[in-house]
Amino acid sequence: MVRIDGGSIFEVGTEQMPVVNRWMLEGTYRSNLDAMNLTAWDLPVWQEMGDLAASGGIPKEFLKIPLVSANVIPKLSNFPPVQRYVIREYALDGQSGNKARIGITGVLYDPEDRLSKADFKIEDPQRAVSSVLSEMQGKTDYRIVLTDTDVGKAISMAVLVSGINLISVTHNYAAISEPQQVGDTLVVIPVNEGRILTEVRAGFELAASRVEVQARFVPLDHTVPDDAGMGELLRKAQTAVEGYIKGNR
Repeated sequence: MVRIDGGSIFEVGTEQMPVVNRWMLEGTYRSNLDAMNLTAWDLPVWQEMGDLAASGGIPKEFLKIPLVSANVIPKLSNFPPVQRYVIREYALDGQSGNKARIGITGVLYDPEDRLSKADFKIEDPQRAVSSVLSEMQGKTDYRIVLTDTDVGKAISMAVLVSGINLISVTHNYAAISEPQQVGDTLVVIPVNEGRILTEVRAGFELAASRVEVQARFVPLDHTVPDDAGMGELLRKAQTAVEGYIKGNR
């Protein structure tokens, strides 16, 4: 199973933000993601978390999250590490030894040009993704791009940039949207707030360079039990946030 997250996980502009984000960071770390996209929304909080880890305010291990971005390179000394892409290998069966090589990258959009050029090196999203995909081409069998832009830009990227098999669009859409096949690229839009898991099943035929995919939504309602460890973490986080709010009223 490949576990990916399009980013924009932190809370911004609320009184409980410092407590919520600390627990979001720990929960994300303990989720053992294969890749998470760096987004403009999350960027100030990542910077804050990096400074906190450097000063001993939070465990440094919580920043060992595989952040990816094709087009942003931090220049700040304490900012968490950001990779242009990651490649994960998965055994297809227990006998042949065949493995599927899955490359994952992300792209950050800053339409209002808010990011500091002194603190971050920022490239054009489309050119950066095209460059990364070219670099991954001979090393991977399947390529994923994570982004929090709108679906229109994602579809344009699917049309204009070759070699993308899957684009995950983590945008703040209120309605549930079905996956769209755009040429050779499947565009999926995860549901807000983790209420539904978006699952894409891939069947690999490496000899024929072919991948068959099926997508579905898995509702995470009350009938799905919590993971034991994460459920306990969630209860601790809720207690901490409630205590913080009561203490500041």
